[in-house]
Amino acid sequence: MMTMSFMNLSLALYASETMADKLITLLKAGGGPYASDTLQRLTSFDEILSKATEVLPDTLLVLLHVTDVTDEYTSFLSKVSLHPQMALLVLSDSSAVLSAARDQGIVMAVSAASLSSHLLEDMLGATVAAHHLRYQQTKLQGLLDLANHRFRDMADQFADWLWETDSNLVLTFSSARKRPAQSATKGSSITSCFLPEEKLRIEDDFAELIRNPRPFHERDYWALDPYGTRVCWSVSGVPVHDAEGNLVGFRGIAKDVSVAKSATDQLYHLVHNDSLTGLSNRNRAYDELVRTLRAAKREGRTGALLVLDVDRFGAVNQTHGHTVGDKLLIHIAQALKDNIRTGDMLARLDGDQFAILFRDLRAEDLDARLERLTSSLAGRPMQIEKGSLPLNLTGGAALYPEHADNADDLLTFSLSALRLAKDRLPGATLRYDAKTVDDATLPNKLEWVEFVTECLNDEQARMVLHYQPIVPLVEKPIQGASWPEFYEVLVRMVDREGQLVAPGRFLATAEEYGMLPKIDRLVTLRAIDMLEYWHQTKRKVHLSVNLSPKSFEDATFMDAVAQRLESANLPEGALVFEITETAILRDLPTIKAFMDTMKKYGASFALDDCGVGYSSFNTIRHLPLSYIKIDGSFVQNLKLGTDDEVFIKALADVAKQKNIATVAEMVEHETALKALKSLGVDYAQGFFFAPPAADLPEPGAFSADRWDA
Repeated sequence: MMTMSFMNLSLALYASETMADKLITLLKAGGGPYASDTLQRLTSFDEILSKATEVLPDTLLVLLHVTDVTDEYTSFLSKVSLHPQMALLVLSDSSAVLSAARDQGIVMAVSAASLSSHLLEDMLGATVAAHHLRYQQTKLQGLLDLANHRFRDMADQFADWLWETDSNLVLTFSSARKRPAQSATKGSSITSCFLPEEKLRIEDDFAELIRNPRPFHERDYWALDPYGTRVCWSVSGVPVHDAEGNLVGFRGIAKDVSVAKSATDQLYHLVHNDSLTGLSNRNRAYDELVRTLRAAKREGRTGALLVLDVDRFGAVNQTHGHTVGDKLLIHIAQALKDNIRTGDMLARLDGDQFAILFRDLRAEDLDARLERLTSSLAGRPMQIEKGSLPLNLTGGAALYPEHADNADDLLTFSLSALRLAKDRLPGATLRYDAKTVDDATLPNKLEWVEFVTECLNDEQARMVLHYQPIVPLVEKPIQGASWPEFYEVLVRMVDREGQLVAPGRFLATAEEYGMLPKIDRLVTLRAIDMLEYWHQTKRKVHLSVNLSPKSFEDATFMDAVAQRLESANLPEGALVFEITETAILRDLPTIKAFMDTMKKYGASFALDDCGVGYSSFNTIRHLPLSYIKIDGSFVQNLKLGTDDEVFIKALADVAKQKNIATVAEMVEHETALKALKSLGVDYAQGFFFAPPAADLPEPGAFSADRWDA
């Protein structure tokens, strides 16, 4: 044993002979204050305790390597607190050994994997700093800073991968034990460690962190292992600042969480891709568009969005059947895929509608790109038994940032150009022109603006609420108890002749002209009035209300609803707000703040259209949800033994783990109902049960025992 007079510290070692030799070799290689030829090995726990007493008033620093939890080990740990002059560093490959130490307040209990001379020296320094922090904090602040800079951020969360970057996201440190990719080495970009399609999302996430530096936790990014299998990495980290407080980079940990994610490849594909063509689906396309435009704004890039519609597709289905129609869509998807560049994005938006995002394309090159695409499609008709089907498509294109620098406007402008092309030049592609499109569509839009304004000004007579039942599929677990009646609120407006007008006819214009927050406010306040009435009459009713993204940032809406909820004194959870994944993607902090405020007044929340966006599972993990509503696209044609079944089962299992109820939308036949019950879904909604109606049915009309499938 040696005495280290520079800090009145004595150093001892307890380990097997093999491990002791390794640790001594590492300490000598480090050449620091802990390297010594006279370091003494102690052979029992009792000897360690005796030595701690013997060296008083010096501190005994013990480097302890243990492989198993034994009675002697746990007894020793319980006595460490009786020796305030002993600093203990516990190393082990056993999580049980480390947990036992931490349970006894031993801060420095860390994995023995991937040890190096510098890391071991840092661990000992951190151990000394942690010990003296409790008893001599002011004397040893310097050693504490050393530990914090290189070790403490990671020690308690030893993970598969430890990483550090500079402010340009270039790796300055990458641990070697396990990495997301072989290229994840010092000097490479952190984005190169993951799949190419994750690049924009990672850049976007870190751009926000650079603007607003803060710790982040469990962000999932996908990579490929050496065998070509998708691997999900959960990444956490903290910002790193220099002495002047300037941001110089990030450091953190990452864990391979693939084992915990069942059927990840299949779920990844189901959530991101169109089941018929294999292309990106509408919500994935929207997510990519959002990230692309954010990156383009930061980096000064230009490009275009092209939306294509198959001409006379309905006639193809009627003449040749839906099987041929599906084959035509698959054929078109492949033809388009063969004509886009690496880095461009191709998606099927809906039905016979496709979209191509041309990244890094100059405005003057768009026409040439469209001409080549049109020419190529013309030469690839699809052969059928009775001849061939030409690929006739009409398109609309909008440029970024020339026409728009955000996803909503760019998509709207592309669709506007598409509609104009279909009206005036079927088979051609028109570039968006604000004046031409506005001249063609403005009169009709203004008529709808006038109509909605009239209804809002006379909302008691011209705005009607309809209710569609959300039906429980399982009995209440308490004998004799029953679920509250549960309905989704849907708004209808009344025209001058007294006829109901469905929301699909006016909502798009209302959104474009900023009228949705007022509609949301009136609908929500009316729903609270009805809930208060039913509560006073002892009828247990819950209502869910859809909110548009703009309402979350509307202070008038929040204030009015909060005030009315407070005065109504409703049972907790009686009012449910439905929030879409798209809204969450746009502005998560604002929505989280809204949820936190409304929960104080007893409201609860449902994730609407769950499954159509890339972030469903991550959203479920991190937001205070009471319900998730499974998108109808997974339910309409549901049968057991299909991909839709796999996805719904996975979603239901995750929800149950988080104590969140599941609601299946658009249930239209008994086969789907039976499948949903067998998959453990809690509620169902759709025309199989009832269409929306202006009046509620008799209590008990939709109790769970009516739907024994």
